[in-house]
Amino acid sequence: MKRQQGFSLVELMVALLLGLLITGAAVQLFLTNQRSFLLQQTLSRVQENGQLFVRFLVTDLRRTGLEMSDVASAVNKGVQFAVADGLPGSSNGADYDRLTVSYHGVTDCEGSVSAITVDVVNTYFVNADSELVCQGNLTGGGGVVLLDGVEAFEVLYGIDEVVDGFANVNRYVEAGSQGANPVIAVRFAVLLKEESNNLPESDGNRQIHVLTKTVSEPADRAVRRVFMSTVKLRNYNWDAV
Repeated sequence: MKRQQGFSLVELMVALLLGLLITGAAVQLFLTNQRSFLLQQTLSRVQENGQLFVRFLVTDLRRTGLEMSDVASAVNKGVQFAVADGLPGSSNGADYDRLTVSYHGVTDCEGSVSAITVDVVNTYFVNADSELVCQGNLTGGGGVVLLDGVEAFEVLYGIDEVVDGFANVNRYVEAGSQGANPVIAVRFAVLLKEESNNLPESDGNRQIHVLTKTVSEPADRAVRRVFMSTVKLRNYNWDAV
């Protein structure tokens, strides 16, 4: 008769310890991967929102100034610095600028459609809830939210100061400093923020430059990205350049 022999207490304790170590390593790896996945989701969301807004505004700026000779018009076309069809003009603010553009068309930035070609005026601004809003003149509403988590919206205007028949930008200025010079380009930048608990808390010492403005990053757990583009206007008064 053979004698059966099991594991000793020491062997069982060693096996249990090894099992706990392997399980702990697996759990740690899972948690790390989970944090990385959530962080990548946050980064992708910020990147996607920023790029979509840039494309949206670039498209609107490329229409800016379009004027058709057979369409009755009560608004000058181009970048507006004065009230246009009841909407405030472009202006310079501490952290948030306002950009107002106009052209002949049938649809404003809120999606309202006119049966005929009319004056279209769109104004872009940031409201009290840090939302970037576009308000169109065809709707009569309070505007449509394009972005949230906006910490800065800066706009500069490329002006041509030499009347020589060539459309060249001499310098970029803020709203109110353009004088009588024609605006032939627009440069804009937006700073977006997205909260993420998977990031370590920042020390609050970083300075973020958004064109001519500087934003101090607070001590928090958030992802921030700056999106910027420069658009040369297609439609302007050639006699003024």
